[in-house]
Amino acid sequence: MVQVFGDFVESTRKKENLTLGFSPSSVPIEERWRNNGLSADYIAEYLTTVLNSDENESGNEHYLADIKSSASYIANELLENGMKYCNGQTNHPVTFHIELASNEIRFFLENTVIPASADKLKEFIEELNSSDPDEFYIRQLEKTAEADLEDNISSGLGFLSIINDYSAKLGWKFQTLEQSPLLMSVTTLVRLMVQQTEQAIPEITTDNNLEPLEVKGENFHIFYSHNSKVVNFAGRVRMRGLQEYTVVFDLFDKVIEIDKDVITLDLQDLELINSSGIDMLSKFIITTRKQKTVQINVIGSSSKNWQTRLLKNFQRLMPKLQYELK
Repeated sequence: MVQVFGDFVESTRKKENLTLGFSPSSVPIEERWRNNGLSADYIAEYLTTVLNSDENESGNEHYLADIKSSASYIANELLENGMKYCNGQTNHPVTFHIELASNEIRFFLENTVIPASADKLKEFIEELNSSDPDEFYIRQLEKTAEADLEDNISSGLGFLSIINDYSAKLGWKFQTLEQSPLLMSVTTLVRLMVQQTEQAIPEITTDNNLEPLEVKGENFHIFYSHNSKVVNFAGRVRMRGLQEYTVVFDLFDKVIEIDKDVITLDLQDLELINSSGIDMLSKFIITTRKQKTVQINVIGSSSKNWQTRLLKNFQRLMPKLQYELK
């Protein structure tokens, strides 16, 4: 049996395309999470190389940087979902496929799922189809922010971010592979219109007499500048789940102890943050809103369209939040 939802179309494989296969059970999930980011970056590099070929006349660095950033985020979210919800009891691989088709880029992610996971995803799709995407996005931000860090809830924020922040279309195909026991595959499709910055991570100057407040990863750096009294986000932040983001909550708490009444977040050099990171920031904003003791200011980059929309949504969560785009 096959069921199709949303803006799903089949792969043509007639033009430039790339297919990657993954065995999700071959390595621990912690290592797989790192590989998701590396794979997403490779896919984005591949895509921009193709678009920047001699046959392509765009030649626009900003255009290519925007495509690269969008592709990296979308590929990473699809891979994270595929690895997180795949049926680990089977030998079926998780397959990622990307292709160029007329005026859009198509991202396909196919993985096997247990029936219960398929039913939950169908419920999400049904709610998505019957809701305003912006309102649904805010509802899910509120929902995840209210949940405990230990709760393993599926918010669908990655899908909603792809729709709201990247103006992409989504589609799904569910297919029964085996009847006994029941084994299903789900193919998620993201269709990104081709018209969508990547900045270097800045050098950090701090007062050596003060203890640095920072969270560092392989491709990102979150740090508090004692001189400017700003929490800076730089690079690509892709930690696994809200529990891993506890270290960022701890950093925020320490900053508030220093600045008391205000906390300023600078996202200008943030190239990418996954949906778990958006969950984390939303939870912090809503918790702060309820406490009514701290003012949140956010600085974003006007050259990153996803930041413009994200900061507007943050202000909807906390009307007193102030943001500036530079």
